[in-house]
Amino acid sequence: MKKRALALAVVGACGLVPQAFAHELAVSKKDHIKVDVPGESSNWCKPEIELTIRRPVWDNQALLTGLVGKLPTVLANDCPAARVTWRAVDASGNLYASGSGTAANLGIVTLASARKKSSPAVLPSPSSVEGSALVDQSAPPTNVVAPVTNPDRAHDLPPVQQDKTVQQLPPQPSIAAAPSAQIEQVHPDLQGSSAPAAITATPASDFGKALVLEHSKLTQITDAGGCKWVMSKSVLNDGDGSLAFDSTPSMPCPSTGFAEGSFEKLSWKVPNTYRGDNWNRVFVHASGLMFNKDLESVVKGKELSYLSPDADQALFLLGEIPSRQMKVYLAFQRGNYRVLGPFNSDPYYVAITPDESFALDPVDYKRAGEEVFQLIRTRSPSTVSVQNFYVAKSLAGLFPKSGWGDDAQKIIRNRIGENRGQFYFDVQEGSNWALQREQQRLREERRVQQQMAELHSRVLERYEQLKAGMKDYEGREVEALAQMAGIQVRFGSPLALQDPNSSKNVGLMMIHIAGKTDGSYDIDFPAKGRLLSNQTFEKEWYVVPVANLTPFMPLVDGRALPTFRGNLPAAPEACKQDHCADKVSFGAVLAREFGPDSGIDFNWTPDVSQQYVNTWKNASAQLQ
Repeated sequence: MKKRALALAVVGACGLVPQAFAHELAVSKKDHIKVDVPGESSNWCKPEIELTIRRPVWDNQALLTGLVGKLPTVLANDCPAARVTWRAVDASGNLYASGSGTAANLGIVTLASARKKSSPAVLPSPSSVEGSALVDQSAPPTNVVAPVTNPDRAHDLPPVQQDKTVQQLPPQPSIAAAPSAQIEQVHPDLQGSSAPAAITATPASDFGKALVLEHSKLTQITDAGGCKWVMSKSVLNDGDGSLAFDSTPSMPCPSTGFAEGSFEKLSWKVPNTYRGDNWNRVFVHASGLMFNKDLESVVKGKELSYLSPDADQALFLLGEIPSRQMKVYLAFQRGNYRVLGPFNSDPYYVAITPDESFALDPVDYKRAGEEVFQLIRTRSPSTVSVQNFYVAKSLAGLFPKSGWGDDAQKIIRNRIGENRGQFYFDVQEGSNWALQREQQRLREERRVQQQMAELHSRVLERYEQLKAGMKDYEGREVEALAQMAGIQVRFGSPLALQDPNSSKNVGLMMIHIAGKTDGSYDIDFPAKGRLLSNQTFEKEWYVVPVANLTPFMPLVDGRALPTFRGNLPAAPEACKQDHCADKVSFGAVLAREFGPDSGIDFNWTPDVSQQYVNTWKNASAQLQ
């Protein structure tokens, strides 16, 4: 008995659970990963369960992240209501990572080493997630996207006020970034929707100061204490050589040389003038921009991502929704008349995405709004009131340099947020430029369909006329079609051939080369004559652009011999059929008559035109 207890103690020390007391929930033979849960196959599901994820060596965080994203698929079938805690251990029982959440969302991966010191962490990629061959022994697996945040910059955020939907976790390092990054867990709590997989934004070292200092509408000034402030250039636009600036309370200037922090009062004045202003309760962001003191908790620790051309719109990136290729920003606005003061108004919301298809479907539109607001409430829980919500394809399209622009880059404008604890978002309100463009496209498409249907109705009528007229050219149908297509198949009258002005015109002529005499080619179709050319022709049928040279050639046996000069752009290519039947068709005739925009080519058949007519009939029936 003592030996058995000792053996179990050794097994427990190694981090292994005897198989008799653990149910193997899932296994990945490819990646050597096994997931155990205490209990047996019939009774392991409890209100609270603890998963143990085992692998001989954890050398790739992407494998663990991908697995955490797929395990909700396994739990959804047999234990959907459980609260879950989990830990990942190696063969020696050493803790590699842990986390907690629900059966639908296992939370984020927190490395054990991150609690002690920064160490590189490999972020998951789509290929690694898909490549994790998870074998579910309870139900077939399906692709599930884990709501795992993915920090891509390195800078610790200061503590912010947390609500029930946000859990603050220790810093976790990101790949190729130093020294640490802060991440937050997202719990879905919008009724009927799940939290999108969001990549959170963390500030860089300068918090966007480079954007501010490079801005054409802003300048730096230095107060009496040698501290620098960022002000509107309009303060000095009138040629004033000096500016008095004062702050209350006076504080030491940070090592950056720029003022930063909270101030009860800021004052500026152009000496010996009445021009000046006082700003009360101001917070100076690390970027150099000024905000109302009430907004300090919102912007402090966040990096400025974008400053509009007029410096009156400041945007902070909150995170991304990868499934929609969407970046979500918290946006602040201030008046841009003369001197730019602090940003005072409550923030509104901006999302940028190249894909506007969601705005065409009310259901997907509603879902996208819920996902955006879920991210906003998670990353900035103190700014969730109902505000304007803009979605555009680019920030430049939303904030043009000229101040005026078209709506080509805009997708929607609406209102979104919480009102008295209730989520508010009505897809029937606001402006939907994407839907307007789609409706315009459909109207234009129907107009073109109608236009082409009317055109091809005339084409079919003309085809019937041509086909009926062919009865008069029985045995010479090809020549008749060639003439209709603009190809000469007979010489002009003797009087016309002797007209010198006729040499100025070039036209296509069907000819048959019979031989070569004294440097000219003999032709016997359309009739006996000569062809002068610098190119080489064989005894074949050709369609050649020619000009009449008969008036300028000597008589032959006292008679004028029809003579033409012809050259092709490339080497002469003989027709494949007699009388160049392969060069003429009803399509060639109709294309010449109805123009290049008619959709008719050499290979045209009546079925082509009939298809245009039928398409419009079907579209008209749907409209009715």
